[in-house]
Amino acid sequence: MRDTVNTQDPSAWEALAKYLRRPSLLLSLLAASTLVLYSGALFFDFVWDDRSQIVNSPILRSWRNLPRAFTSDLWFHVARHQVYYRPLFVAWSMLNYALFGLHPWGWHLGAILAHVAAVVTVFWFARKLRLEYWTAALAALIFAIHPIHIEPVVWISAASDTMVTVFVLVAFVAFLNARDRSETARTLWWLASLGLLACALLVKEMAVTFSALVAIYAWLHPGRENSSQWQKVYGAVREAAPYALVTVAYAVLRKHALMHATGQFDPSHGIVDVIRTLPLVVAFYLKKLFLPVGLTGLYFTPYITGDVFMQVVVPILALSAIGASLWYWNRREPNSGVAFAACWFLVGLAPALWLRNFGNGDFVRDRYVYLPSAGFSILVAVACRRLPPIKQWSAKAVQACAVAVLCVAYMGASLAQQVYWANDFLLLVRGQELYPASPFTMASLAAQYSQMGAHEKAIKLAQEAAIQHPEYPYSALALAEAYIRAGRFDDGRVWLQKVSPEYAQSETGMAEFASLYGRMGDYDKALALCGEILGKEPDLYSAIYNCGNIHLMDGQYRDAERLLVQAVQLAPELPGPKHYLGRALLNEERNDEAQAFLRQAVALDDKVWDYHYWLGVSLEKNGDVAAARAEYEEALRLNGASTDAKMRLAALNTK
Repeated sequence: MRDTVNTQDPSAWEALAKYLRRPSLLLSLLAASTLVLYSGALFFDFVWDDRSQIVNSPILRSWRNLPRAFTSDLWFHVARHQVYYRPLFVAWSMLNYALFGLHPWGWHLGAILAHVAAVVTVFWFARKLRLEYWTAALAALIFAIHPIHIEPVVWISAASDTMVTVFVLVAFVAFLNARDRSETARTLWWLASLGLLACALLVKEMAVTFSALVAIYAWLHPGRENSSQWQKVYGAVREAAPYALVTVAYAVLRKHALMHATGQFDPSHGIVDVIRTLPLVVAFYLKKLFLPVGLTGLYFTPYITGDVFMQVVVPILALSAIGASLWYWNRREPNSGVAFAACWFLVGLAPALWLRNFGNGDFVRDRYVYLPSAGFSILVAVACRRLPPIKQWSAKAVQACAVAVLCVAYMGASLAQQVYWANDFLLLVRGQELYPASPFTMASLAAQYSQMGAHEKAIKLAQEAAIQHPEYPYSALALAEAYIRAGRFDDGRVWLQKVSPEYAQSETGMAEFASLYGRMGDYDKALALCGEILGKEPDLYSAIYNCGNIHLMDGQYRDAERLLVQAVQLAPELPGPKHYLGRALLNEERNDEAQAFLRQAVALDDKVWDYHYWLGVSLEKNGDVAAARAEYEEALRLNGASTDAKMRLAALNTK
């Protein structure tokens, strides 16, 4: 459909439409609007998994570590059983670190720009699917401002979903170009499509469905008219086969890199529970797409064990009604665009629907629907452009009004709900308000309260988690930690014994236990666990670092030095190992060596109060009173409750 413009006496809207017919202007406006919508995220902190994936990750600090990203999982420095293979996302993180260090605004800017790139590719993708210009523009606008995208845009660790979407969409556009071009150009586009798919797979696992999407498109759009069903099937398989081979090659590479992975299957729930819960999960995603309120990163949707009618039958009926409506709608369309957009959504979501890969209740996450929502955005755009006239209102007026209402609603909902990702505490409080029965949220918020010194709140919340969810491995651990941080060591020891044996015997569990025993002064138990972990995984950074600190607390400064030197070598740009190595050397009366490491720690992160305090101690030992006083004052500025810093400063002021 070609839009006509009255060039003799154009109205303001017609003049604007004329200029926006230029894709460069249209996409620039979309990009600017998206940047403004998410500009508040530039002031957000690192949250949740950002600590492990970014702040405490040793691999990001040097490009020399890039080969390691292709031979290990994303969390290799924390534990050996993880299943996240995303080397190109690690490379993107390395670039961010090289540009911005550990300043969160730069990382957030990178994540927002990735979303802008995805918006542009949605427009390009929609046009290649032969959508009319303004319909493609509306699809890109809906994709840009839909609140369901808050999580992958404002949470840095979820930017992998944004990146994989860009690669998948561009790879599919290249595939479509290969179908439409001459022989030479076809080969180049086809090779580009295969390469882009490989990049997508190396960003995140969601791209594994690409070959299925190619097969569906080829079946809906056969190369020859009047093809038989057999010819359609054969053509679809033939066109999808090369992409399937790339996916198989990726699977082999991934399996080799994740030799230590044990998977994340929930042994207490079988395939029947999965099948029974699937309709509710799909319906939940659709509900959030149609009504994007109550968004959080902490949904709680456990396996269905009761209320079959409301939780199984009703979702199945709702999904059946939606499916029938889409079938009827597609029949009335001149092409199969509606069918393909619907298939894009469902097939794109498929990797997130194998529920046994997740813990009970952790099935739904907004980021998993980012790639599939390109299909949803196209369906909404087409639906808006098909709205008929109403009484005295023309079809264009009705459509413009619907789009305006939709945009205002989406932007308002997005702005109102972004703020909850500003820091860990807001994120967890939001999750607790919306899903108070979630054991993960209860345990995590209890840990936050403990770290803030609100020990009674922490203990009460952790007790509720332990009573309501005794099967959840972190409930007992959260209560034990809350007691230990509150100084109630006997209660802490009791609850440590109630942690599930499977978790207690894992690398992560043993490291956590060792840290808690060290906090209680049970150094023999802590060091025994350290020996066990390091015996299995002598190069595991988290174990080396934590066990070095335990030796330091126990007064075994030589052993602490040995492990902390290893930690510094593994992560030369992290301040923590250097700080604690400096303290170990300080206790060995090697003050000159200690001071060098303590200074480096402060230079790497000047916002940690005890970094300044211990540098002050070192400077005082050297007789540099003025410099020591400055460090104690800075420590007190960062932590006014530090009794040690107050006493040291008072002693200096009396001299």
